[in-house]
Amino acid sequence: MSRIDAVFFDCDGTLVDSEVICSKAYVHMFAQNGIELALEEVHKTFKGIKLYEIIDTINAQHGVNFAKEELEKIFRAEVSRLFDSELVEIEGAAALIAQIKVPMCIVSNGPVSKMQHSLGKTGMLGHFPDKLFSGYDIKAWKPDPAIMFHAADAMRVDVKNCVLVDDSMAGAQSGIAAGMEVFYFCADPHNKPIDHPKVTTFTDLAQLPELWRARGWDITE
Repeated sequence: MSRIDAVFFDCDGTLVDSEVICSKAYVHMFAQNGIELALEEVHKTFKGIKLYEIIDTINAQHGVNFAKEELEKIFRAEVSRLFDSELVEIEGAAALIAQIKVPMCIVSNGPVSKMQHSLGKTGMLGHFPDKLFSGYDIKAWKPDPAIMFHAADAMRVDVKNCVLVDDSMAGAQSGIAAGMEVFYFCADPHNKPIDHPKVTTFTDLAQLPELWRARGWDITE
């Protein structure tokens, strides 16, 4: 592939340092309903997994039947509170996106409102006008590749001429299934390795411009 039409970014854990915050909110959500979970185990087990799947798992493991909509209200409120007090960008995220000269978008399993909050709080929202694509928009979440096709259609680009930057296994699998070149951000030691010809693993966002130049791609200034 000699030409890159667009760069697709995941949000949580890729551009904003929100994965541990979300894990704290999961712990809080279940504690409010009488189930105590360890933060470390929640973070390791549920990274990149959509909320309702997590609730399904806990329901099955503990023999309960929590209403997803009610737990979601608790989770969203706690995430919002923690975002306001703790959220920061992933180191180098703002500097990286400021260098990119091809179209960009966000592809996330989270709702658009959450992306707006996190990217707004960290000063990056202005780089993605009307370019926030959520699994909630189409009722299909990573690892399903549908969100990649949805974003590519909206941006009028060929998904196979786009690259994905994502920190989760589910996200990487989504990009692979869509035929994209995937840059798998593995700064988190909990990330499981992926051995696939479409996947390049890296540990620092500052590495991306050189990795892209080495492929002959004219993506950054």
